[in-house]
Amino acid sequence: MFAEERYLRIMELVNRDGKATVAELSDALGVSPVTVRRDLEKLEEKELLLRTHGGAMALHSRVSEVAHEKSFSEKEEALVAEKERIAEAAAKLVNDEDAVLLTAGTTNMMLAKKLAGKRGLKVVTNAANIAVQIGNSADFEVILIGGKLRPKSFALVGPLAESALGSIRVDKLFLGVDGFDLREGLTTPNLSEANMDRNMISIAKEVIVVADHSKFGKVFFSHVAPLSVVHTVVTDDGLDARTCDRIRDLGIQLIVT
Repeated sequence: MFAEERYLRIMELVNRDGKATVAELSDALGVSPVTVRRDLEKLEEKELLLRTHGGAMALHSRVSEVAHEKSFSEKEEALVAEKERIAEAAAKLVNDEDAVLLTAGTTNMMLAKKLAGKRGLKVVTNAANIAVQIGNSADFEVILIGGKLRPKSFALVGPLAESALGSIRVDKLFLGVDGFDLREGLTTPNLSEANMDRNMISIAKEVIVVADHSKFGKVFFSHVAPLSVVHTVVTDDGLDARTCDRIRDLGIQLIVT
């Protein structure tokens, strides 16, 4: 099969399903994964598709998710009741004396409020708004990771923030994500936040994803990590039963509120 023929077949498969993995394309075309990856690079250069971690995605199906990052205020107004229930359930996973790490995000903002009454917590965060919100809690030791401020999320990111994590270890990471996909894993629109999230994952004994049902099945520009790093997912009852079953099949504890 000539390269041009492979390109056409790849575009047909990716556009038909919205996305495809390297393994799927390799089987369909009868060529090696190395050849598929090279073809995907060429097609992305021609702006015909978008490469993702482990495969490719059709431009027409996910372009709004890849290109547009909502502001904190936009996110704050969405699915408030669902996020409230998720935050309440997540707070029950925190024990007195725990060292916990909260990423930036509206659900973790609510979770921070729900930690009131816990004793002896060490709360680490790279979110300026979360640190200010809980900074007056007498029983908390609050550690704000410094770095470059991202106004859209109030997250502090960059080399300074990443290096600060090197001397810290935490019991639980509460990880907010923009995209949770069974094939593509955890994703977010911004490369700097993705790098920060990966560093946070590396220092946590337990990774707990807090995400409302709208985040599932979505893929964004920056890959954070595969689902194999996740121990627990806390979500709301808007998530469909099939996705719930598939998450449990991966060995991930699922808490539905």
